[in-house]
Amino acid sequence: MKAVLITIGLALLAGAALAQEDLVIDQTKLYVSDPAACQALEKQGLNAWTDMDFLSLTFTGGIQSMEFHCNFYDIKSRPNTPLLFVDAVCELPGELYADTIAIAPNDAASIRLVSSADSTLALLGGIEPDPESPYPAGTTIYHRCDNLSEIPLD
Repeated sequence: MKAVLITIGLALLAGAALAQEDLVIDQTKLYVSDPAACQALEKQGLNAWTDMDFLSLTFTGGIQSMEFHCNFYDIKSRPNTPLLFVDAVCELPGELYADTIAIAPNDAASIRLVSSADSTLALLGGIEPDPESPYPAGTTIYHRCDNLSEIPLD
């Protein structure tokens, strides 16, 4: 009986892993850290950044906000996995640093981004984890804006 339960458990884990691999990251879309930003961008265009505090991500332009940006220099992928590995250079006012970023599908319409710089800062106590997030500090969920195609962000 115990062997049957272990086998079922392993099959469920393998099924979940295969289901995760079926998700694809659409690298042609805009992603935002706040789902409400998609509507704000559609209505206000680039002025949405003056009313809301959010990050945007495109695979051609990197991560952008009012006072922060990360330029993506190399996006690596491997066959048979939806995971991406990104080399980036990020800048805040007065700060410049290199970062490595892991990106994975979170669900059908969002991606999960883990920054090595933010994760290290969190381990040192510089970033508090979000108590409502199931992920550790240094992880950001970006929501795909499917309603946008006309707004140039670069």
